[in-house]
Amino acid sequence: MFGVVLTGYCGLMLAGAVGLSGTSGRLHVDSCAVVRTNNKPTTECHGQLLSAGGRLIDTDAVIDADARIGSTIAVRDQPLTGLETLGFRAISGWATLTVTGLFVLAFGIVSALTLCGWDAAATAGSRYIAALAVAVGTGGLIYLLAVLYEHLFQA
Repeated sequence: MFGVVLTGYCGLMLAGAVGLSGTSGRLHVDSCAVVRTNNKPTTECHGQLLSAGGRLIDTDAVIDADARIGSTIAVRDQPLTGLETLGFRAISGWATLTVTGLFVLAFGIVSALTLCGWDAAATAGSRYIAALAVAVGTGGLIYLLAVLYEHLFQA
């Protein structure tokens, strides 16, 4: 069940990151502050939200993102979650989490097949688990490199 929920939610967010859902726009960052929510620090940035056509949508939009004051970041207003950042980092992160959900789902199916005594089907399915595990590891590494690149090389 967890694999289905994780894959569905992350798939929706991945669709937004690649531009298939939600409304695109740009956020001009006026201020950022570290806010504690449930004893977890997050960076909240405030600014003006403009539509893709340049129309002002919100004068005090808020997004949880690492952004520099004065910068303009590409965002997408998602139906269920609000503003989300766009770009390679978002795509690689949501793609990795979507594949992680598929991994959990496949692992659950193979475990159920083994418990039911269908060992031949479970053996065949375990090959897919190994491929998904490699994909999750590779995606995690790509996401880590994208985060490092943004923090080290972008002004």
